[in-house]
Amino acid sequence: MRAAWLAALFVIGCASAAAPPPASQPPAPVTELADSCTTADDCDLVDACCGCNAGGKKMAIRKDAVAGFLSTREQRCGDTMCAQVISTDPSCDAEAICGSRNHCRVAPHMKHQ
Repeated sequence: MRAAWLAALFVIGCASAAAPPPASQPPAPVTELADSCTTADDCDLVDACCGCNAGGKKMAIRKDAVAGFLSTREQRCGDTMCAQVISTDPSCDAEAICGSRNHCRVAPHMKHQ
């Protein structure tokens, strides 16, 4: 009788255990329209996971999306290892423009003669 009672308590104790935590969700995108623009003033350059001083590059997004983009950097780039070299990527010597189809783009600086 005592063994049945202990077994019943064991089953009840196991059944009342807290549910396992939900699986890690991938970080939500900053916004679906984080690169939409009407003029170049809407856009800004930000470092990708690795910036230009760490073998990386820059990318163009809306100025009002920069804070959200930077706040998710650790989630997006946590597994990325950056080289300790200066990048030669063309985006490192560029500017943000509002390009075709009204999307922020990285473009080489205009060369004036």
